[in-house]
Amino acid sequence: MKHFPLFVAALLGLAFSAPAQFSPVRVVGQGGRAPAPIVVAARGGQQHGSHQRGPQQPRPVARNSHQRGGHWETITEQVLVPGHWEQQHVPPSYGWIYSGCGHRHWGLIDRGGCRNVWIPDRWETRCRQVWVAC
Repeated sequence: MKHFPLFVAALLGLAFSAPAQFSPVRVVGQGGRAPAPIVVAARGGQQHGSHQRGPQQPRPVARNSHQRGGHWETITEQVLVPGHWEQQHVPPSYGWIYSGCGHRHWGLIDRGGCRNVWIPDRWETRCRQVWVAC
């Protein structure tokens, strides 16, 4: 959280230094270059052009060999996750403390903080989908 203002300032700096129009260059013929047509934004924020699609139009689905016949199946597998060190936050603990004179008062027992904790190996069940051809 302490780096958030710096992050916002960097994003604003990039936004102001970015060019207003971006015109990529495409190759025409053998090594000749010509600028691509500039895409002009129309009302409503939608762009017109052969390579631009509005947000309401779905993208065309590529016809792969696995889409001709078959179905998806969900497979569950047992996977061994190796052990690792993990930093965990331990909150401070408070309780009754007895002074040298025998007086009891409420005080800090353990300061808490971050501690390294070993997480042992464990088995996890993971699911994934595979295409089964007919």
